[in-house]
Amino acid sequence: MSIFHADHLPALLAGLGIALIGAPLSVFVVLKRLAFIGQGVSHAAFGGVGVALVLGFAGSSVTDSVMQSIIILSFSIGAALVIAALGRSNRGRIDTAIGIVLSASMALGFILFNIAESRHDHDDHGHAHGAHADEHHVIEEILFGNILDANWNMVWATLVAGALILTALWWFRHKLVFWSFDEPVCAAYGVREYRTGNLLLILLALAVVMSMQVVGVILAAAILVLPGAAALHLSSRLRVVMIWSLAIALGGTVIGFVIGDASHWPIGPSIVLVQSCAYLGALGSNKAMGALRSS
Repeated sequence: MSIFHADHLPALLAGLGIALIGAPLSVFVVLKRLAFIGQGVSHAAFGGVGVALVLGFAGSSVTDSVMQSIIILSFSIGAALVIAALGRSNRGRIDTAIGIVLSASMALGFILFNIAESRHDHDDHGHAHGAHADEHHVIEEILFGNILDANWNMVWATLVAGALILTALWWFRHKLVFWSFDEPVCAAYGVREYRTGNLLLILLALAVVMSMQVVGVILAAAILVLPGAAALHLSSRLRVVMIWSLAIALGGTVIGFVIGDASHWPIGPSIVLVQSCAYLGALGSNKAMGALRSS
């Protein structure tokens, strides 16, 4: 199969790395009804892109790329923490908080992009044209990444980020599970709900920023919802749910990659459609089992 061609191997491994990151996080996202958080943080990252452009990091050099990633990640983590703070001050309406931060960050990003663009208009026309091209390339690459453009550097970056996220999830697993199922009584058992919630949002921000640069916004948001949502229809035991979520995320990535590659469809959306079908299958299976039990 062409999927194992040397040119496609980094893309496949990067996609599997993103699936490995997103699968366990998606369970907590669904349990805490944070399904919109992926969209919120990924679009809020546009504000970070604007900051990077205004500061002059619009090139494709290693230094510019590293600084872009640091600025966008810092901005996205800040946006996630602001979402958490607004959600607490607004009686737990996290959806409203996400909408506010998303809108403000997108607006800020557009304004900063225009500032960076107008600043280059004072240069000679040739330099301005090159600068504009670099800025548009940065926006397209970071916000709408194509998985087939993934290289070995992206694979290693994904593996490092994945190791950090999975280690944090394992280390704080008991607190996260407690917080996910019974947040109102966390304090009585020594679990600080605000810190635990902020930790999850920071991990989600890291996962979203890493994912959208490798596989694009569509798959970055979907991988944080679909595997966990499907898995929770297949079992009520958390360990089994996690296993199902991993199986759906990893299997959906491979199958979607094969289908997209064979059909010449965009790979990211193909993976999302496969995982969407898995969710519908899990939902149908759950309803069928419920009907059998009641009959």
